[in-house]
Order: sequence, then structure tokens, then C-alpha cells
Amino acid sequence: MSKTGATGTAPELVRPGPEVLARLPQIVQHHLQSLPVHRAIIRAAECALVGNEQFPRPLLDVGCGDGHFAAACLRTPVEAGIDPDPASAREAQRNGAYRLVTVASAANLPFLDGAFASVLSNCVLEHIPPLDSALEEVARVTRPNGKLVITVPSERFATSLFWPRALGRVGLGDLAAAYGRWFNHISKHYHTHSRDEWMRRLEQAGFRVEKWSSYLRPDAMGVFDLSHYYGAPTLLSKRLTGKWVLWPQKRRYLPWERWLERRLTHFASQMGVDDGAYYFFVARKVD
Repeated sequence: MSKTGATGTAPELVRPGPEVLARLPQIVQHHLQSLPVHRAIIRAAECALVGNEQFPRPLLDVGCGDGHFAAACLRTPVEAGIDPDPASAREAQRNGAYRLVTVASAANLPFLDGAFASVLSNCVLEHIPPLDSALEEVARVTRPNGKLVITVPSERFATSLFWPRALGRVGLGDLAAAYGRWFNHISKHYHTHSRDEWMRRLEQAGFRVEKWSSYLRPDAMGVFDLSHYYGAPTLLSKRLTGKWVLWPQKRRYLPWERWLERRLTHFASQMGVDDGAYYFFVARKVD
């Protein structure tokens, strides 16, 4: 993968340095204490990548959700966040991670041209059908030479899951492909593009990709897939109490929780790999 950007310079491949690796156990422990396992797998890796970036202010978080990611991984409060779900936006505003949270779509941002020096969008753009319109809006509200950081699924997302790989190994390729399509459907993934296609879309919108990484190999995604079943009770917990995890200290008493913590720390270190299920991009708005 050596495709060059608009300037003819190949983007830098991000790999985990010693400081990032040293922080991973703490990052993983925090996420397991507050999120279902499947979300913790993804968010811990993203926290290590995104949290290592400097964001010139003001910063806009496009698709802020409930604000957990910003509170855990960024220097808060963030100046502004948007999310199309009113309940998530209210939760994000309550947790103090943002100065302002607005209910809005990424394809129609309620901000002036060039209002932000940085924009973050963590695992959001894949859920927006009019992707190019959303990227154009992000470019509009970003200052010249402003910074954009995004994470998105790769073209390998569905094939990296446990069941497609297991079914494929026993010759059930059609069923494996159907499971992958179903998982993307329930995840509301409209876009799972290759690295080059994501870069093309960013460049078309007016951004120059400076850094990138691919993260979470198939072994991590296998656990991600299966852990949806292990974490099913957290859905009820969230609905009834507003918290995903009611017993944050369970790792002290349950051996398999300690095993999960060790495995997730290993998974979160999977950055700069060739077969990652997700991409991380850092780009600049072209003047």
C-alpha cells in the first residue's frame, strides 16, 4: 500500500510507539469497566490512535454519540459535538465532555464556514449514506490547513469476523458472505471501502491525507464478533440503569475477565497491520 496523496507524497504509516504501548493497559481497563466487550475492543484501539493526536482548537466532534469516547480519550471539554440522535446528544451534554452539543446531521452541519481548526469523526462516516455530502460539509466548516481525524471500517470488516471465517473454512462460502452482509446491515454500515477509496473520497472533498493506519486483525475481530453474545446483558443494563456495566470491578474476581483484559491489550496494539478491519486517517484541508 504505497498510494501517494494529492501532493505526490505517500502518507506516513502510523505504528504504536513505546508511549502508546505503555498506555494501553490503562486504556483497555477503563473501557472494559464502562463498555460492553465488543465496543471496548474497538474503542480502546481508537483511543490509543486518536488520543495520541494533537487537536488545534476549536474542535468539532462529528457523531459524538453519548460522549464516552471524548470523555475517555480527548482533552475535554471539546468545543462542539453533533449527533443525529437526540437521546445520545443529551447524554453527551450531561457528561461534561462538550461545551456545546447539537442535534444535527453530518451532511448538514449548523456551523459557519471555517468555524473549526480541527474535526474528529470516530467510526461515524460509514453510517451516513450521503458520504460525499458529509465530507463536503466537514470540509466547509474546517479552516484552511485545518486538521481532520477519522476512523472507519475497511473493506475487510465483514470477512474478518469469526463466523465468516469459520464458515469459509468448511466450504460454506455463500453462507459466510451472507453473514457478513447481515452484520454490516445490522451495524448500519453503508461504506466499508478500501484504503485507496477512502483516500480518494477525502481528497475529492478537499483534504490531503498525511497519516494513516490499519488496525484490528482477524483474531481481534473474531473476539469482537463472539463477544456480542457474551455482552448481551449489557443492553438490558443500559436500558434500565443508563450504564452498560453494573459491576466495573468484576475483573478482580472473574478469571475470564482478566483474560479478556490481556487479550484486548494485545488487540489494541494491532496498528499499522496489513489486514486490519478498520482504518485511521489524519488529513489536512488543502488551502
